[in-house]
Amino acid sequence: MNDALIQELLECQRRLSAALLQRYPEVQGNKWLLGVQIAEDLEVHGEHWAAQKHGSGVVFTRQAPVPHLVVDMHTAVSDPEVIDPWRVQQFAESKGQPLRYDEAESLLYRASMG
Repeated sequence: MNDALIQELLECQRRLSAALLQRYPEVQGNKWLLGVQIAEDLEVHGEHWAAQKHGSGVVFTRQAPVPHLVVDMHTAVSDPEVIDPWRVQQFAESKGQPLRYDEAESLLYRASMG
């Protein structure tokens, strides 16, 4: 695993956050997503994603093409630059690349020193 995984995740987050904010402008700055119901299919750059609100975040699951990538923006949905080990781990595993939490932390640390 390398920095390419981090960059791919960030790019997905940027595209998905932009698409979500276009459809749900009330998400912008709404830290807890209060009063926002999200259960939506989105088309983003020719890919089909399912978006589902959970807690104060949104999990995006790519439906097509396969693999079914998972981008779990569990906090700060309107800020796609936020990244943490949980997001990295979930994304890597959805790509078929098992990654322990401590390995995700290490990847993020190396990327931040970049």
